[in-house]
Amino acid sequence: MLEIKGLQKSFGNLKVLKGIDISAKKGEVIAVIGPSGTGKSTLLRCINLLERPECGTVRIGDVTVDAQNYSAKDEQKLRRKTAMVFQNYCLFKNKTVLDNVLLPMTLVRKKDKKEACQEALKLIEQVGLLDKKHEYPSRLSGGQQQRIGIARALASQPEVILFDEPTSSLDPELVGGILELIKELAGRHQCTMLIVTHEMSFAMEIADRVIFMDGGNIIEQGTPKELMQHAKHERTQKFLKTIQTR
Repeated sequence: MLEIKGLQKSFGNLKVLKGIDISAKKGEVIAVIGPSGTGKSTLLRCINLLERPECGTVRIGDVTVDAQNYSAKDEQKLRRKTAMVFQNYCLFKNKTVLDNVLLPMTLVRKKDKKEACQEALKLIEQVGLLDKKHEYPSRLSGGQQQRIGIARALASQPEVILFDEPTSSLDPELVGGILELIKELAGRHQCTMLIVTHEMSFAMEIADRVIFMDGGNIIEQGTPKELMQHAKHERTQKFLKTIQTR
């Protein structure tokens, strides 16, 4: 369903991704953990080509992109397979909640406006904000904006959703609601999810598999139980011990 091979990305002389290999089945939920600055967010942005990797391949379903040889059409095809939930929401400030959720349906999926509107309203209701459908992002709290960001991601009916630290910009009292919403979506196993997060208890509860990254490499991966109770690599053990003693 999702297959990444040999993905490499540098910024100047800094090599951020050093040859990442990941495969995921349809509906699998993967949490990506590790210290800050280790390439987790860059990995997500390379998967949907918001950042262009130097080499490696990304395959989602029947679309494969080779980083060293792809066209604008290939890029568009791959992006249609994915949706991203950003740290800082990235809603269009000049559009209402309803219009933000409508965009992927009308622009990407080319749905009829009336049919798309009905579907968008259902998604907005699903994230608990139907009463805010005509509001602009500036009139929403951070947690509400992130809920709309999730609704917008779902609107494109992606095969893969990429969550880039979806709670990092939220006040602590708003974090729980967003995590519960993501947990509910993950439980349906309708699409593959890659979730970069520092919320360790959440990652261990929600994920089918956890990937630990450090220094631009995947150091270790396994089920939450395997990593928490039987981590094999010394670096993984050290990271988890530090998190547990905070």
